[in-house]
Amino acid sequence: MNGHCLIVQSGGPTAVINNSLIGIVDEALKSSFSGKIYGATGGLHGLLNGCFVDLHHLSTEERYRLRWTPGAALGSWRYKLTLSDIEKIVEILKKKDIRYLFLIGGNGSMNVAQMIHEQAKRIRYELRVIGVPKSIDNDLMGTDHTPGFGSAAKFLATCMLDIKIDMKSYMASNRITILETMGRHAGWLAGACSLVEGVEDSCEHLIYIPEVPFDMNSFLEKIRVLNAEKKSAVVVVSEGIRDSKNQAISRNGLAHDIMGRLQLGGVSSYLTEVIEEELGISARYIVPSTWQRSSMLFASKTDVREAYQVGQKAWGFAMSHHSGVMVGLRRNQNSEKYKVSYETVLLEEAAGTERFVPKEWYDQEKCSMSTEFKEYVRPIIQGEMLLPTQDGLPAYAHVI
Repeated sequence: MNGHCLIVQSGGPTAVINNSLIGIVDEALKSSFSGKIYGATGGLHGLLNGCFVDLHHLSTEERYRLRWTPGAALGSWRYKLTLSDIEKIVEILKKKDIRYLFLIGGNGSMNVAQMIHEQAKRIRYELRVIGVPKSIDNDLMGTDHTPGFGSAAKFLATCMLDIKIDMKSYMASNRITILETMGRHAGWLAGACSLVEGVEDSCEHLIYIPEVPFDMNSFLEKIRVLNAEKKSAVVVVSEGIRDSKNQAISRNGLAHDIMGRLQLGGVSSYLTEVIEEELGISARYIVPSTWQRSSMLFASKTDVREAYQVGQKAWGFAMSHHSGVMVGLRRNQNSEKYKVSYETVLLEEAAGTERFVPKEWYDQEKCSMSTEFKEYVRPIIQGEMLLPTQDGLPAYAHVI
């Protein structure tokens, strides 16, 4: 099939998302593909408005440099597409003779890819649509885990360890520190902070995830007991924790974003205020915010490699006449060493759905994660990146 290919980066950026982009480009350039390789500038904005940039001219050095650069090199955009938008997009793709579409993103992006796939079939336009998984939240169905999660998990676990070491420096301190992680509905990132158990345990820690209702009275009692025992503690909370009525904690005054979702963030500052007002105990909060998804310095080498490979596999699946599918990672449970393989997953199985932390992997009484959870996450954070620097700072590539 002749024609050109288009790559789109969508949703929140990650430290490794550009590896998937370059994985696709590298495979395309190595193949006999004679069409042009385009990228949509600004994610869905470029897709909706036909704003494409040539990628086939990127040199080997430029492509390699983008692999250690965090953030979405093509740009991204949060926007809720309508059915008429989807129809317009397919017409643009048809006009520009785009025959291969690669959408790098999470569950919302997979939903967009599925809608485009269905519209192309509806008008009988031959278009191969491949979803490329990406999410620091690790909430995408159809895959063992998502590229981007391992690096964010490694960053947060490192933050947790650093905070504990710092708190250990004060011999008579029993201060409470609250660390707020991303995670609207799923607690994978907050749970990853449990990886420091057994490394530095002089400081207690509690973990709260959205999958289990948050009980304020129980929370305050745990803090009161720790303080009475003269113990310092780090409390890890997902931004999306909710009470038994499914109401967001510190819900007062929360606005909605362009997608119609609550604009989360601020739960740690709210809980800090509650601790100080209700218990009179000194507390502070730390919010890594976008840093947890953009730190290449603490990126997992395993995550970098897998992000690149899902891009490579996406191209291979497209050339093998697949369409309407996402690249899924499958963990080999029969291998002593960590190993994954790549398979096709129907977009409709991943589109618009969410994958949560199994409740059996969480101890609600101790507010801690199970051994099974830690065994699941630990292999994904392995390996370190050695970043080239200039004047003492990482030598990142420019956004395309």
